[in-house]
Amino acid sequence: MNIIGENNAPDPLMRANHFTLIRWVLAGLVALGHLWILPTGYEPFRIHNWTGGYMAVNGFFILSGLLIAKSLHTRRNLKAYAVSRALRIYPALIVLLLAFAFIFAPFFSKPGGLENMWSGETWKYILRVLFLGDPQGAPGGIFVGNREADFNGPLWTIRFEIIAYIMAGFAFLFGIVTKLWRTVAVFMSMQIAYMLLPFLFDTNVLPASILPLFRLSSAFLMGMVLWHAPKLRNPHWWWVGILLLGFYLLGSTVVGELSANLALAALMMKLGLPQKSVPSIIRIPDYSYGLYIWHYPVMQGVMFVRPDFGPFQLMVVSTPIFILLAGLSWHLIEKRALGLKKKFL
Repeated sequence: MNIIGENNAPDPLMRANHFTLIRWVLAGLVALGHLWILPTGYEPFRIHNWTGGYMAVNGFFILSGLLIAKSLHTRRNLKAYAVSRALRIYPALIVLLLAFAFIFAPFFSKPGGLENMWSGETWKYILRVLFLGDPQGAPGGIFVGNREADFNGPLWTIRFEIIAYIMAGFAFLFGIVTKLWRTVAVFMSMQIAYMLLPFLFDTNVLPASILPLFRLSSAFLMGMVLWHAPKLRNPHWWWVGILLLGFYLLGSTVVGELSANLALAALMMKLGLPQKSVPSIIRIPDYSYGLYIWHYPVMQGVMFVRPDFGPFQLMVVSTPIFILLAGLSWHLIEKRALGLKKKFL
């Protein structure tokens, strides 16, 4: 158990940290990208064609890999692990999908109508999302006429997150990720395979989920490596600068995404795990999951009503709504669901 960090100081990961604020920033970057994509079809916030939203998703998976490895190695209880993961993901997701059936489907679709609540297409979509199927698409004509024909585009990452949880649990059970060198070997194998896939196969004929699976698995495993290497979680600022420079120089090459992930991971560790935490930052409620799953349908709903809106108008109208919904999701659903862990165990 990595309790002691560098210079025999307590490991910041084992006490209060600033990761909640980091998750807010990552969710905000995803939302910011969609504020431009939905009205214009283009996300302008990018370096070497790596957009802010794209890298924010990678950042979420790096953090998730680190925190999942921490959970597995400190608790060593797969039942508690499975219950915790299910309570973190599903209650808020179920509420979102019920809102899809009873609000978005009847009132934000064409021809619309209350009959959409009970249509087979609506409930097939809900079951498909809950059982890790493809969440893309807009069943029942929801948001028809919008530039993007999706109910909730960001939900595509949820199934990969759940798959990562399941695979991490099995890998821990069989000792594959219980040591640093083993975890590094698995990470390197996944990363190399991800970089080589486009050169070895025609990605147009591969299943659509293959590249995202390797991409997000690589980011998740990078986080798991960080658990086993406490010194890497406390990089000097000059190391962060070197990695950022490396991304600037190599971002357009075959190792571009890897260089971006390394720089992003170092920056998140430096800002998220300070040696002295700030109480006001620690007290920030964790709205990040709610922000992630609610911002897109809210923006789509606004664009459905006002298709003439540009990015700034969409921002002004939609941002207070999805932040409010994220807050309600955290305080009324997510936080209470997490409080049920003891009852289930």
